[in-house]
Amino acid sequence: MKKDFIEYIKKEFGFDDNEVEKFEASLNTPLKKSIRVNTNKISVEDLKARALKNNWTLTPTNLWKNTFYIDREDSREVALWNTPEHIAGYFYVQEVAASSSPFYMSEDKIDNWDYLILDMSASPGGKTTQLSEYYPNSLIVANELDKSRLKWFFSNLDRMSSLKVVATNYDGRFFKQIPEIFDKVLLDAPCSWEWTAFKTDEALKYWNLKNIKVVSKLQFWLLEAAIKSCKPGGEIVYSTCTLNKFENEKVIEKALKKYGEFIEIVPVSGEFEFMRNWPHLNFTGWFFVAKIKKIKSLNKKEEIKEDKWSKKEEIKYVKQNIEKISNTDRKKIEEFFKNTFDFDISDYWIYNYKWEIHLTSKSLEKVWDKIFLYKIWVNIWEIKDWIFVPSFYAWTFTRFNKNLIELNKSDLDKLLKWFELDFDLENWYYQVIYDDLELWFAKLKSRKLKSLIPTKLMRN
Repeated sequence: MKKDFIEYIKKEFGFDDNEVEKFEASLNTPLKKSIRVNTNKISVEDLKARALKNNWTLTPTNLWKNTFYIDREDSREVALWNTPEHIAGYFYVQEVAASSSPFYMSEDKIDNWDYLILDMSASPGGKTTQLSEYYPNSLIVANELDKSRLKWFFSNLDRMSSLKVVATNYDGRFFKQIPEIFDKVLLDAPCSWEWTAFKTDEALKYWNLKNIKVVSKLQFWLLEAAIKSCKPGGEIVYSTCTLNKFENEKVIEKALKKYGEFIEIVPVSGEFEFMRNWPHLNFTGWFFVAKIKKIKSLNKKEEIKEDKWSKKEEIKYVKQNIEKISNTDRKKIEEFFKNTFDFDISDYWIYNYKWEIHLTSKSLEKVWDKIFLYKIWVNIWEIKDWIFVPSFYAWTFTRFNKNLIELNKSDLDKLLKWFELDFDLENWYYQVIYDDLELWFAKLKSRKLKSLIPTKLMRN
């Protein structure tokens, strides 16, 4: 453990030798495996019942009601991410403290109001999908700068059935250009990765205050963009997975110094102005959360100095690569779902990206001409040679009304390993059901049922 870091913690937070010893020891203690229930797809009580049936032990955490520690008797047989419940999007594997920021934004309450919410640094999707649970009627703009992280991010959005999420690919500072449009902004800021000390001794090898201060400058610029893009009366939650004050309190202090007339701190929990999770006290990863309310509109005089991110005060028009689907193609898709599964999709919004078909249950008019949309909810199909072809994720709507195939545990395992199963049924598409779980689409051809499951979800 790097001595500079320990000395900083000891001095800055007033730890005595005994507490420092406990803190250091906690960093060598593996974190418990934890999950967050996806209440968009299953209730907490129903997932508890499934866990009991599977001989899983779910232990409530000391933080919030939808998050549990999990122990499994079958952990060596099947990885947690490869269980049918995980594939079906019934839960998200998420460290407890990492779910802090959406929890404090929502105060752990479901809010059915129609908001426009920005998740400014969204990958891998845990907080985005959590926001979609707390705000089921809101449109969430999930932004991620790093394109290399988008593939797995999209997979999580699809699996969790986040129907009202659109993705963008901007540097977060870009959002200064669209002032006062979002009702809520979540900024889980890029940080110095102190928290990975749980995983490797190398994490703090290059820890020093000079590097920390460089990171904190970027964090302030991102928070500044969050403040500018938030509506008066709206809220901003700022969080990091670090402990040092330069990336946390001092970023907030700098924002208050510059925008104190326009923002105020909202205590996140009772008497606590901020929330910091300590591994030796909370038995979680380390995490910091602050909540800010924008109390009035920014004046022109308070605009930051012009740079490449603020040359334009507002984007007037954006040309999207995603287009609203033609009536002809829409009719094909509606007929497919009606004839194949007796399911009506006429109330959904359908868009076309090249030959891919994307669907959402939310109008995109609020953002259509303001930001370039990189992805709209889930790609559930494509049109090949003028014929509609559904994808694996097209099952994420719900359980359909016909063309269902019920599998036993043995057949499910085979299908997850890409074996084909024999069925004496008509050649076509079917929704696979296992133990009352709607899972995914499979295609029957020449009496052989073949899974459409992506390679990354296959079993060895």
